[in-house]
Amino acid sequence: MQPLSYLASPVGIVWVIMCIPLGFALTALGYYIINHVPAKWLCDYNETPSEELLSGKRVKYLPWGIAVSILISACLVLCRLQFNKGYDIYFCLLSLIIFDCLLIAIADIKYKIIPDQFTIFLGIVAAAISVYDIVRGYNILHCAWWSPLAGAGIGAAAMIIIDLIGMIVYKRDGMGFGDVKLFFAGGILTGFPGTITAFIISILTAAVFFVAIIIISKIVCRNASESPEPVTQDANEGAAGQAVSEEAVEQLPTESDTEGTDDAQSDEPDLDEENGEEDDGAVDLGSYLAFGPYIAAALVGYVVLFDLINYLVQLYLNLF
Repeated sequence: MQPLSYLASPVGIVWVIMCIPLGFALTALGYYIINHVPAKWLCDYNETPSEELLSGKRVKYLPWGIAVSILISACLVLCRLQFNKGYDIYFCLLSLIIFDCLLIAIADIKYKIIPDQFTIFLGIVAAAISVYDIVRGYNILHCAWWSPLAGAGIGAAAMIIIDLIGMIVYKRDGMGFGDVKLFFAGGILTGFPGTITAFIISILTAAVFFVAIIIISKIVCRNASESPEPVTQDANEGAAGQAVSEEAVEQLPTESDTEGTDDAQSDEPDLDEENGEEDDGAVDLGSYLAFGPYIAAALVGYVVLFDLINYLVQLYLNLF
């Protein structure tokens, strides 16, 4: 059944209404899980957990949890509209995918790590829905038995290639191995050629975010540099300082006397200019290198906008 037709039916209206509290419940459960999973899950291998991790008070639901809950509810509504009448198994399994992607995004944004447990869960659910899709002969997500395997391989290979490019160009890892494992698991869900589409979506999403961060940083730095300096001089001292005696003027050094001093000072770096150059447009990209949230967003976007994305891809391919 078409999404709009399903939405106009009584059953569709009931399902859409049910998706809203379900989204809030899954989001609250996600925050609870992040706060109560073992601390070692959110650390690198052989890393000692911090006091924050051990305290169990890692993320707060309020205030951002409300917005996240609304977003997850909207994703569930869109997912149900894509996979509606007769596809309840798809909707249930894909809801678990959306929920797990939420956990992955929170962990990677907060602690710059993707727990293997979350990735394994994603892979298991993706494999379950892929097997169901192929065995039942629906072939909605996969055209053949080899599609999940090809999707996983291409997804992991794409992350490895980006990592190699980062090592060659920037002499540092371009991607963490957690991203490689995540796209391997996600590729099982999207299959081939869906994993290529999901990869492009993740790259575009990350690019938009980076450009926005750079623009905001430029604006903030420009406003900070143009703001007037506060006047700290006392009013009485300012009035007295404006009256300069002729004797003081005569005692001021001439231009010839200050040539040597100016030359000596010119050899020293201008700290203000250096600081200004470093601050102007400087973005701490190390705080934004977590690629896991963009992969998770791409997987969720591919699921909840499945029909629209495939229509646009087919429309593009028909141009050739």
